[in-house]
Amino acid sequence: MADTLGTINARRALDKRAFLEFHYPRSSSDSDNTIVRIPFYENPKITETQTANYAEYNPINRVGSMYAYMGAKSRKIKVKSTFTLPHLAMHEMGIVRFLRVFTGQSDEAKKALFDGPNAKANNPEAQTGGSTLAIEVRDIYLKYLSEFDKKNHYTSVPKEVWIAAGLASDDGDLTSFERGLKQAQKEQDIKRFEVIDTLLFFVALLRTSVANNVENPLLGPPLIRLTFGTLYRSVPCICKSYNLGWEEMAGYDLETLTPRRLTIDLTLEEVRIGDFEKFDRLDIVKRDNIAGWESAIKAPYTTDPKEI
Repeated sequence: MADTLGTINARRALDKRAFLEFHYPRSSSDSDNTIVRIPFYENPKITETQTANYAEYNPINRVGSMYAYMGAKSRKIKVKSTFTLPHLAMHEMGIVRFLRVFTGQSDEAKKALFDGPNAKANNPEAQTGGSTLAIEVRDIYLKYLSEFDKKNHYTSVPKEVWIAAGLASDDGDLTSFERGLKQAQKEQDIKRFEVIDTLLFFVALLRTSVANNVENPLLGPPLIRLTFGTLYRSVPCICKSYNLGWEEMAGYDLETLTPRRLTIDLTLEEVRIGDFEKFDRLDIVKRDNIAGWESAIKAPYTTDPKEI
């Protein structure tokens, strides 16, 4: 059943077609660009609103008001989505898959960030392996269990688990079957911690959506680009607020107390600045200029920028 669901997820490729991209600002002296992508692994709920500003006139003896258009406020887009640990485990995880640091502004450099078999090589600064937040929290739990068991003369954790966690040594008396179990447990733990740490990385990113760079306060919060199928194509936004929670009934990962199902709620507002000239959805800068109804009534019949 898991293989079938994994195949369905892979063929659907939702995470490749629907995502949030965090574009972090850089100083004029910094040539590196940092982009982080948070895919949607489950269907998000997206709603948008926009209001127009009108000056209202009520001439004497006229039955009805007259209006002068004064522009419109930015689109407000609300995004709600969920992340479920067992569901994430059906996909390739690892922070290195989502964090990208690159130099240059070419289209080729950007397109290569998240696609192709060498995608991981595009981010040499991302570190994998070693101690992670999930492992640190797990080790605290296992050490507590060890102290509890010794005090109460109770054994609840198999020796193989202690060895895999580095809290006990292999005395060489394990049979080949036991060694196989040990290796299987270790591989399972690596996958589980990779999933949990990726989820925690997503949470950390969401928290930065309203934060600046403390070391250089002039660098404000990231620009967030929303992509979802045909309705939202790399729409540039700022985040005004976020809500993070979890579903209690879904339970927790026992060793790390990580909720098995997180819920996120973002309040975004569209930002169209570009170079303050004519909208051109194919140009890296002009695609973020304001687009009016003239763009909607001619090919390709959209006011959204093209994803680059």
